[in-house]
Amino acid sequence: MKKAFTLAELLIVIAIVVVLAIIALVSFSPKTQIDKAKDSKRKQELTQLSKVIEDYYNDKGCYPLPKDICYNSSIGQTTCNICGSDPNSPDFNPYLPSLPCDPQHPRIKYLYETDGKNCPSWYRIYTNLSYQSDPEIVQLGCSSGCGPEANKSYNYGVTSPNTKLQTSDSACLTYGSCDSYCSSIGKTCSNTIGYETFSDSDCRNRLGICSGPTCCSNYPVDKDIKSYLCHCR
Repeated sequence: MKKAFTLAELLIVIAIVVVLAIIALVSFSPKTQIDKAKDSKRKQELTQLSKVIEDYYNDKGCYPLPKDICYNSSIGQTTCNICGSDPNSPDFNPYLPSLPCDPQHPRIKYLYETDGKNCPSWYRIYTNLSYQSDPEIVQLGCSSGCGPEANKSYNYGVTSPNTKLQTSDSACLTYGSCDSYCSSIGKTCSNTIGYETFSDSDCRNRLGICSGPTCCSNYPVDKDIKSYLCHCR
């Protein structure tokens, strides 16, 4: 004689099926998969771009100036945007037939940053991943935002080998130590990138200790200063 399921057993089976269906819906939702596809394109493009920029550096001894790689550069600026489909985008041959463009441009743009020198010694490129739970966001230290000092609204990027992405918990220090700085904001020092060289005005802006061309006599205008770049966690 066949034994039928009891009502309690049926309810348990139904509950398990519903939970599994919810997990599958969350894990394999169309939006999540679309976001991951966009992010995969971003990562591939920026990885390729970083490789060709290194080729550019090997040939010229400098990283590209904003005018060499951005469609909206202006004299004296240290940040600008990259998008090969913009009519004002410069020719980057023979390194790339066309510069990449963020999959969601112009809502999300690739941001290019240099040190502002006539022969840039480093670069950073920032963008935003659509899938906010991507583990690389945390690995890069961008869970609280990355980007130039005035705009830490990005969560992903690539850089030249001699620098790191600027995070919300980073500081350019000329006095004290990274341990003391991180302690002052209730965190611990996770990384100290030895000494990095920043342009005088750039480090002044990062520190927020100067305004105007004649202040801070310890740091003469147009001279380089060396400062710790601290990362806290």
